[in-house]
Amino acid sequence: MDLMGNLIGLGVIALIMLVPIGLMIAVGVVVYKDAKAHHLSAGLWTTVAIIAPNFIGVIIYLVVRSNQEKLYTCSNCNTEVKEDYNICPSCKSVFEKICHVCKHAIKNDVAYCPYCGTEVDQQEHMQTATKVSKKTNIAKPLAIIGGILFAFILLVFGGMLTMALASGDLDGALKSSTSVSVMSIETSMGEHLKSSFWYQSGKDSINLRRESGEAINLVGTVLVEKGTINMDVLGPDGEVLYTEMYEPMSGEQEVNIELGASQTGEYKVLMQMKEAAGSYDIRGN
Repeated sequence: MDLMGNLIGLGVIALIMLVPIGLMIAVGVVVYKDAKAHHLSAGLWTTVAIIAPNFIGVIIYLVVRSNQEKLYTCSNCNTEVKEDYNICPSCKSVFEKICHVCKHAIKNDVAYCPYCGTEVDQQEHMQTATKVSKKTNIAKPLAIIGGILFAFILLVFGGMLTMALASGDLDGALKSSTSVSVMSIETSMGEHLKSSFWYQSGKDSINLRRESGEAINLVGTVLVEKGTINMDVLGPDGEVLYTEMYEPMSGEQEVNIELGASQTGEYKVLMQMKEAAGSYDIRGN
């Protein structure tokens, strides 16, 4: 990859790394405004939505929000009223016909009050306003958050294509972009070395603790779509016991290595990538 390709690649990677920060800010703003509009604790729910991983906080907020008490407004003065209000506390508009004896709301087409049996006549209080359901559309915040995520995915894919065009390897980018990311998406744990990436120049390693005479067995696969991956096995004193270079090939390359550990200590399996696209999954036995 030439200098221009490297600069473009670094710019795209920097931009992609900034997007999650922008995503958290956008989610926080959406949750804060929505919670404030629906009389929920805006500061608390914003904090939960931002801090909780994998959008768990957002999901919890949406569940709580969907179960909140329904809100209404008076059609006459737009004052917020509760579901069980018969009269607006602001303008005294009557929402339903009311029995003058027991004060229960009754339907307009009944002859007798179903609660106390009083005969209904023309003197009963008649409806002069209605309770209008206040919109609590949950689709709007979901659509905004979903749109931000979709834009992030487009940015990542577009960045891959831009880097591929700059490097002249569009075909390789299209093949790898379906399953891996720009940077390593998995880390090494224990004696398991696993990672997949679209473009990477760097190192990854694991340590193997072995007693004198105990064999070092390495099994797994290496997939190289572009660039090179070099694997070295180092002894306790840093000496190279085994080296293998993997270059682009169609399909995965099998790893099956057995070495005798001549002394007690930490042995290291070192993977070095140079402008590589692909993956590796190697276990020490």
